[in-house]
Amino acid sequence: MIPNLHSPRIGEVLEALGRQEGVDGEYEILVVGRDRYDLVRRQEAKDGRIRFLESERNLNAAEARNRGIKAAQGKVIFFIDADCIAEENWMISLLGAYRNGFKVVGGPIWFDSGPYWILCDNVAHFHDLLPDIGRGPNRHFMQPTANLMIEKGVFDKVGLFNEGIPPGEDFDMAMRVRQAGYDLFFEPEAMVIHRPMRNSLKAVIGHSASWARQSIRVRTMFRKELSTPWFLFQPMVLRVLSPLIALAVTGKIFLRHPSVRRYWHTFPVIFLAKLVWCWVAASEVAAGRHDK
Repeated sequence: MIPNLHSPRIGEVLEALGRQEGVDGEYEILVVGRDRYDLVRRQEAKDGRIRFLESERNLNAAEARNRGIKAAQGKVIFFIDADCIAEENWMISLLGAYRNGFKVVGGPIWFDSGPYWILCDNVAHFHDLLPDIGRGPNRHFMQPTANLMIEKGVFDKVGLFNEGIPPGEDFDMAMRVRQAGYDLFFEPEAMVIHRPMRNSLKAVIGHSASWARQSIRVRTMFRKELSTPWFLFQPMVLRVLSPLIALAVTGKIFLRHPSVRRYWHTFPVIFLAKLVWCWVAASEVAAGRHDK
């Protein structure tokens, strides 16, 4: 299931999903949203498994996913984003964990070295979802829908995605899934390659700011479960500490993940992205928007 809002990469995404190995042809590929490039229709004409649910207006990702969940006919739903290219063993790797009893399974988000700003964005925002993380349950507190499989019946228990907090709906869903007693199983073999269109410093910083506005809300809703540090709710303290926090988080990324050390030249931008997160989160708390 793919939410799409005019992604120029959607054709590549669909081609990769059509090449999945180890699974039979009895699966459908749902695309929900809009496509000004007509890439989905072209692929739909070539592959009968593709079904395009074109929307009457622009939908945010949560709205599109919720429509897809309601329309899906299968027992399990594979979620992927319109800028992620699935490896050929993606589906079968997720299914392997599902057959071992895990109803919610995700995998790593990797990236090409690619253009500098895109590389910075990937390292800054997906460093906790790399292939070097070990296989097992609850390796990280969340698993984004860029690479996720959920048994459809789980939504009957936890509800649909929160459409009012984009892009924080994945974080919120992961917490509700865990509250309901499900493990988030991480399968490192089920990899997707993330190729976003954030090709400027402004885009990278904008991503960090948007994430800060909504992730601080989710951290407030699940403060106890996440053991959210007290200083995140003290705007002045957070602003004062923000350079140290940004430096510590950035340094930890490179210490913890050897696979990204070759991208050391992204360090200044990642530091800046983390600094922006702190300042935007502090502003949200100061204005009282984090608790709504």
